[in-house]
Amino acid sequence: MPDKPTLYTFATKAGSTIRVRPLMPEDAPYLVDLFENMSAESRYHRFLQTLDYLSMERVWTEAEQIAHGAAVNTYGLLAFCDLTERPDVPVGAARYVRLDSGEAEIAVSVRDDMQRLGIGTDLIRLLVDVAEAEGIQRLVGVVQNDNTAVWTMLRRLGRPIARTPDGNYTNIIIFLGADEVTPDAAFDYSPEPQLIW
Repeated sequence: MPDKPTLYTFATKAGSTIRVRPLMPEDAPYLVDLFENMSAESRYHRFLQTLDYLSMERVWTEAEQIAHGAAVNTYGLLAFCDLTERPDVPVGAARYVRLDSGEAEIAVSVRDDMQRLGIGTDLIRLLVDVAEAEGIQRLVGVVQNDNTAVWTMLRRLGRPIARTPDGNYTNIIIFLGADEVTPDAAFDYSPEPQLIW
């Protein structure tokens, strides 16, 4: 990760140092590396679809579009750690995509061998703080009901969250900067599954 500005540094529950910086246009290889180090179950939880037979060409195309900012109004973070096999390994990513002036979709990924160490929670907290500073009022997403890791992260945020169950999934809204939370009764957020790191 040479010559890249580190925004934030924190220690995992195991004592490893994690360095976080903004996602940059040249970061497609890091996104692909992260994807390759996620199990089929992790990919399914993250992308809400089975991706066992996804071609590497498609993975690279998606990663390059995301890294180059093909979608407007996005912001992403990458987390790195020195592992035994090599230094500066991408271990997590978090990203939001604006849907309108006050709302954005949020997502987080952590490679399998670095899960349950607090990386996802810290990435989400950082991203929420950035979103709030940028004037975003609501972060939305879809979570599988059995994805205990994400539900644990959401509980640790300490933010008001509205949930709308929809079969095996739950649509969520994280409220930012609101003194009084008044969730929409008819909230329905069901995007088409897509690769959004």
